[in-house]
Amino acid sequence: MIYKKIFFTLLVFLTMGDYVFCESKIRGKIVNSKSDKPIQDVNIYIKDQKVGATSDAMGEFELITDKDSTFLVEFSHIAYKNEFIIIESNTSIEVRMEEVFLMMDDVIVSSMKCEYALSDVPVYTEVINKNKIIDSGSISVADILARHSGISRTYDPHGMFDYNLMGLESKYVLVLKNGKPIAGKFRDMVDLDQVLVSNIDRVEIIKGPTSSLYGSDAIGGVINIITDEISNDPQTNFRLRKSLFSTDADSDERSSGNLASFSVAKKLGNLNIGVGGMFQELLGQASITPLNKYKISKQNLNSEMHWLSNSGKNELELELAYFDQRDDGGENLITGDALSLNATDINRISTMLSHDFFLSNRLTFSHSLNRSLYERKYTQRVADSTLLDASSFNMRNKASEDLLDYDGKLQLMMNNTNLLFGFNFSSPTHSNQRLVDTSHVTSTRALYFQNEYSHNKKLKLVGGLRVDNYGKKQSVNPRIAIMYTPGNKYKLRIALGKGFKAPSITETFIDFHNINQGYSVKGNPNLKPEESIGASANIEFSNKNNLRVNGLAYFNNFSNKILTDGVQEQASGETIFTYKNISEATYRGIELFADYIHSNRLSVRINANLRDDFDSNGNRLRNYMPYSTSFELNVFIAAIRTKMILIQSQSFRHATNTSFGILDLSFKTRFTQYLVINAGLKNITNYVDKVNGPFRGRSIFLEVSNN
Repeated sequence: MIYKKIFFTLLVFLTMGDYVFCESKIRGKIVNSKSDKPIQDVNIYIKDQKVGATSDAMGEFELITDKDSTFLVEFSHIAYKNEFIIIESNTSIEVRMEEVFLMMDDVIVSSMKCEYALSDVPVYTEVINKNKIIDSGSISVADILARHSGISRTYDPHGMFDYNLMGLESKYVLVLKNGKPIAGKFRDMVDLDQVLVSNIDRVEIIKGPTSSLYGSDAIGGVINIITDEISNDPQTNFRLRKSLFSTDADSDERSSGNLASFSVAKKLGNLNIGVGGMFQELLGQASITPLNKYKISKQNLNSEMHWLSNSGKNELELELAYFDQRDDGGENLITGDALSLNATDINRISTMLSHDFFLSNRLTFSHSLNRSLYERKYTQRVADSTLLDASSFNMRNKASEDLLDYDGKLQLMMNNTNLLFGFNFSSPTHSNQRLVDTSHVTSTRALYFQNEYSHNKKLKLVGGLRVDNYGKKQSVNPRIAIMYTPGNKYKLRIALGKGFKAPSITETFIDFHNINQGYSVKGNPNLKPEESIGASANIEFSNKNNLRVNGLAYFNNFSNKILTDGVQEQASGETIFTYKNISEATYRGIELFADYIHSNRLSVRINANLRDDFDSNGNRLRNYMPYSTSFELNVFIAAIRTKMILIQSQSFRHATNTSFGILDLSFKTRFTQYLVINAGLKNITNYVDKVNGPFRGRSIFLEVSNN
């Protein structure tokens, strides 16, 4: 009997052993890639095995699999970039994850002409990183900014997104690409719908007067678009999208959009090479664009080469970029027959060569040469000469800008001092048949200086000065900024600076007559440059874990502000618009931001803005928007491995005394390591204002990509 019991026990033991001894374990620790601090509550998942785990307070985890093999393991957290790692059974690994939500130290900001970690920038700065750009499904920089809290939703009559910053319209915000100016302004603003996201790494936003570093146009701040750094590892990315747009109820047209993009990068010895492109086509847009565009086609090609010498003392970078856009539109009669046809052709070719010479560990000389050619052609013609007089209606115009820009700087870093000396030369040549004398060159030469002094770990002082010489005029613009860190959780930033904006070519020399619409626009060569004194104060709280709160108060006082003035002639009835300086204008406001990570699957961002602006007579200024709010919710739905992003914004428009809201919803699902499905609804409530914007209503998109 006893032998039977022994035999039965051995049989059970051997049977269970097939399961017990076949179990394999994967152990590891997950840390922040910058701070090396452990990350708690990271989701670890093996799709093939359908097994998962969560990291503990020390960042450690353990996965149990039912066999010895090699597995593709996914690491995800709402505040960090997803990682996919191939791991063998019975091994231990350290996983380093990049922070993408609070981003206190993970992002390097370069818009101060020196590199800072985001948490150490002495002037209030916001960064929209690569992960957020991808998750948003944005196509252009205008899309990115429209979804970003702290940027007001205003719209240009020509359909462009007007990036209002701290109450100031876009002509007071300098737009840069890798720290260099972008050629080709229309209506005194860079159309950010023409800057596609095919190779953009991040967008840096510095708020407040920045003329002490960048000169004219930076009264309200700087938007610096930073392109991708070429990876040492070979990379191939693609993106395909189909969009459908809502149209007017009485419209028979079908409105849709197609998009394709790619990028390839490879390292060849000391040379890194990257090539990319994006192609977009919008069809049936007449009823949802203010200028009745039937079709809009865009293409963007870019390439970059980066070389580092064997000694590490010389670094060269060459960037080439090409953009082309074609718009076709027109006006129809009630019968549907074409009355007129128009077309706009835009192209921009940019070349930038930069060189960094590391003379020593403390001394660096950097310089860059940027050449950018921009051209815009517009034609308008009668479709049926029996309906309109072709001689008075047909129109053709060509506008171009040839920009040559050189910037050189010497940076000296000592124990507690960082000195920067720089020289800038910029020479744009403008040609336009609507300008007096049709062609004008406006050269600017500038010297700038910046000194950063760290008194101790708590106190940092930055002082700067730039002297601009343009034409026969000179502008001197200083700035001082202080950052005080009383403890580990709080930061105080205070900045005071002078800004200026030289009158634009349009404001000075335009001479345009629109016979059909009965108005003329004439420039004013006697305009004075606009000047401002701006101050801002920022208080930041962060527990370094899951909460960050920012409060920003600002004040900007203008002198010689330029406004448009219209006068109707009694004899002809024609309205003549021109430009004039007013004595004073004031912009002031408060911005509040809160970022909160509730768990590894839920995060929230809240923003509220209160503004007040008026001229010396107490009258409200153009595009005054008293308040705006935004709410962003990020949720990771573990059951279907999907990230959901909900963004709601609310704005009050003083001109129409109305409040309007925009609601966007998107979903991102990763099916495999190299296959991602992104889908979304934009402007869910289908809010449209044919006069003031937004002009496009509800739209839906479906996208396939590999990241």
